[in-house]
Amino acid sequence: MTPLPGQIINPELTLEPTIPPTLTPSMTPTPTIPEDAQLLVRARADLELLAESQMPGVRPEGWSGMAEALNPELGLLTRLDLELLYGSLVDVEVRPADWIGAVGSTPIAMARDARHDLELMADLFFGPVERPAGWYGGDPLFRCNRATQVLVQLLQRGGLFSVADINANDPDFCHQVEIASTRYTEMEILANAERGVFSPEIALVSENTITSDFAVAWLDSRARIRVGVVPNGVPVKVIGRSYADFSNMMLVSGPDFQVFVEYRNTTVTADQFRALPNVATLDIAPVCHAEWCETAD
Repeated sequence: MTPLPGQIINPELTLEPTIPPTLTPSMTPTPTIPEDAQLLVRARADLELLAESQMPGVRPEGWSGMAEALNPELGLLTRLDLELLYGSLVDVEVRPADWIGAVGSTPIAMARDARHDLELMADLFFGPVERPAGWYGGDPLFRCNRATQVLVQLLQRGGLFSVADINANDPDFCHQVEIASTRYTEMEILANAERGVFSPEIALVSENTITSDFAVAWLDSRARIRVGVVPNGVPVKVIGRSYADFSNMMLVSGPDFQVFVEYRNTTVTADQFRALPNVATLDIAPVCHAEWCETAD
């Protein structure tokens, strides 16, 4: 290095090259794909398989081919393509008796309807068992009629019924599920209506009673904020329950309180407890102003 006039250079000084700081790339969070979009993406892939098997390299006029999971029009466009394909391959006007079609409902229900009709159309070309290589398929229940699906899902949500013992590969699967679910409903619910299972009275407004001297009241379903002990014999109105594993917590209310207690400390039965709605889905505000209430700890 040549010194400037008047500049002294220290020969022992070693200049290190300046290294620019490494920039950490910002992490963009991966968007969560809703369950209905996941179902639709798989249905779309199978729809393309079916179309390619019957119309290699060709698609009906107006075909969208939409397969973007986060596109808000995915459900509508999948249904339109499904109807277009059926019209091109089978019949433009007429649909099978079991065809659900476009029914306005929740996104998840509409996605399941699309899977049902897709499988119904696939049966025409491949039979009820065979499918092209790479076929995603779905829950066997989605192949059943809409009424059976809704009934089974309702019973399963209450923890009262399961189709696990029915062979999903049986061509008669949906008929067996329909018989089993309706028979259960007739014999265990409708015939025992006095037990209150699934009735609005027990689920939302039924009057019950505290039956224990040790009915501890909590402001949360995890039993962390204690606010006293509900006296034995106090009437309570049932609101809902915790759906956490192994939880016995139930939300009840009175004129000046809304608290969690264990259902075993009340007149509510195990079957009634299981049929209660999930408090996480309800608009609740636990509070305690009764004479027996204590300072939260």
